[in-house]
Amino acid sequence: MTPFSIIIPLYNSAVTLPATLDSIAAQEFKDLELICIDGASTDATLKILDVFKIAHPELPITVLSEPDKGIYDAMNKGIAIAKGNWLYFMGGDDTFESDQVLSKVYQVTNQSDADLVHGNVTGVVSGNVYNDNILSKVLFRGIHHQGIFYKKRVFNYTGGYDLRFKIAADYHLTLKAFLNKAFKTQYADIIIAYFGEAGLSSQRYDWVFYSYHYRLLATHNAANTTSDESLKCLNDSIYCCFQLAKQKQSLPFAWQNMLFYTFDKNGLPPGTKVRNLLRMAYWTFRPNA
Repeated sequence: MTPFSIIIPLYNSAVTLPATLDSIAAQEFKDLELICIDGASTDATLKILDVFKIAHPELPITVLSEPDKGIYDAMNKGIAIAKGNWLYFMGGDDTFESDQVLSKVYQVTNQSDADLVHGNVTGVVSGNVYNDNILSKVLFRGIHHQGIFYKKRVFNYTGGYDLRFKIAADYHLTLKAFLNKAFKTQYADIIIAYFGEAGLSSQRYDWVFYSYHYRLLATHNAANTTSDESLKCLNDSIYCCFQLAKQKQSLPFAWQNMLFYTFDKNGLPPGTKVRNLLRMAYWTFRPNA
């Protein structure tokens, strides 16, 4: 079994893809496979992949191009055919930080019994370095999937990416791994990648997932009701329920979450919970303008 499977979901990525592919080919560590899942691109994406395959015959490359249901559907297809022990997901506008990244990560994985190894990432435009080096950051703020290597067996337990969540399904899956006591996670102080800050998660907000965020943590006993971070997460999740009601989107799921926040022992005063229910009902039944 090869150590690494690199999975890249693509759609009309011709402008940025060459740099991504070059950063993979430049890696000192060569024992890997590349899986490109394309959503039937109409630009030169597939031609670029063809040229890259010819230029790098030593690199096992699988290309699948067909219509899909979005980026997470493409990633699920990649998981299904990956042969590596560790899976890593890149965007078509991401690049490895250096040619030694996989060598460094391999050293960590080879000396550890972790099921998920995560490091740092840097924004291409902002230059900001994100180091999710403590658990509270991961649980309450989020984590960049470009900094994560998953042992393939993780997906046998978590399943694939949940297609209900259009923007944050990667965060949802990662949280399931962190919250599962069967898995061991490890932080490595390594800058893994430069990530493209014009991606999907930078442009939109996943109201559906974040309406569920606190509920997910609370049902795994990971929400400390006395902490400021936990309280903010709870209030943000309630706000997202309101937004879904206003937009008339995913109403059954939003109401499931709101009812959980009403009856859960989360520290909210009873009067606040009643007002939240009334506000939720108001936005649910108020006709759209």
